[in-house]
Amino acid sequence: MEAAHVDHAGGKGVGLKVADQHCLPLCSGHHARQHRRGWHTFEAECLGGKSAVAMSAAYFGEWLWNTPMGLAWRERQNG
Repeated sequence: MEAAHVDHAGGKGVGLKVADQHCLPLCSGHHARQHRRGWHTFEAECLGGKSAVAMSAAYFGEWLWNTPMGLAWRERQNG
């Protein structure tokens, strides 16, 4: 699995990737296809028209609230 960063999720600086919370796990073949075709075409062709931004938010939410690593991350953020 590779982290495919959803660039149009926002918060991206020049020459930087978006935050890791805006990524989807893709196999290397689909990740390469996403780069070749672009996110909007990839969403239509491979995600059944679903929003990659919404899907990445759902993945992050599941990780944040339902894993020990997410709990540890939240505790670090809240000091």
